[in-house]
Amino acid sequence: MKVTVFQFEGTPEELDASHVLKRLTHQHRGPVPVATEDAPDALPVRIPGVADEGQEAVRQLLGRSPAPGLFIRFLEETTRWDNVGVYGIKRKNALPDAPLDYSRYLRLRRQGSQFGGFAYVYAEYSTINLRLNYNQQQLDELGIKSARTLTTGHREYRVSVDLTDEASLADALQLAELAYNAT
Repeated sequence: MKVTVFQFEGTPEELDASHVLKRLTHQHRGPVPVATEDAPDALPVRIPGVADEGQEAVRQLLGRSPAPGLFIRFLEETTRWDNVGVYGIKRKNALPDAPLDYSRYLRLRRQGSQFGGFAYVYAEYSTINLRLNYNQQQLDELGIKSARTLTTGHREYRVSVDLTDEASLADALQLAELAYNAT
């Protein structure tokens, strides 16, 4: 006979509302899957588009992210577009054969483009910086509500979106497509 003991902490209301806890404590035999609809931001086995060398670094950043599920969905969609690659960054003082750095941000780039990336994305903050030199009026004309314009940094990357909800994800994808098409 095998006995496994679990200890659950929470208010009675929290424990009663947990679908995972209900499934674990329901009378049955065999293993119980715990990745359910209770965990919409559960990370996939592989982060879309990220090279093997960057998987762990990006996974750690997403662990601190306010919206990892939205960030993953952004990558899933943009990496389906023709010739899009997700890259780490080559540091200024890196040796020629040094691996790319995935510990701060990622670059989404249309392969074959003479331009740099069409977006720089920050997994830790779920922030998308786009290669668009738009002002607030242009964003308003597009019906974009969640983007903001930046006044510092590279002049080509002046639009930023923080992923916080479905509307911000839709705005980020719409703007990313504009930036992608312009590169």
